[in-house]
Amino acid sequence: MKTLILAATACLGAAGAAFAASAVNKDPQPRTLIVTEGGSKSELAIGPGETVEFCSSGCFVTLPNGDREALTGNEAIEISGGAARFR
Repeated sequence: MKTLILAATACLGAAGAAFAASAVNKDPQPRTLIVTEGGSKSELAIGPGETVEFCSSGCFVTLPNGDREALTGNEAIEISGGAARFR
């Protein structure tokens, strides 16, 4: 029974992550996104070549060039040359 509960919890967690926004940093230096989610603002540092998932239930993100975008949680952002593109 305990195994079944743990397996169900893991599946639900994996399903929630499928609806998160993602960002990949293709630059050779780290980049930072400012994420505002649920009234809470935080900095999200993304290392060179790193991909991160965030914003599972909608948020605002400030991109490296200063632009601010509203996300619903299913976007993919690619950072290259200091600029962010949605793909």
